[in-house]
Amino acid sequence: MPGVSTLGDGPNGKNTEGFLYAYKRGGEVKIVCICHGHFLTPAQFFKHAGGGDVENPLRLITVGPN
Repeated sequence: MPGVSTLGDGPNGKNTEGFLYAYKRGGEVKIVCICHGHFLTPAQFFKHAGGGDVENPLRLITVGPN
């Protein structure tokens, strides 16, 4: 499973890591955060890192090998 990370842009922003759990072409992306083990959408994952509402949260999430 590829690892993912993001850095929230808010005053309480933090580097948050997780795993890309599911990806379906043209479908939903699911991420599991390492800190709590919750399944999140990309928008929820970015907010979990202390970020706000953004138009395209996938642009703010880095995907790398694990």
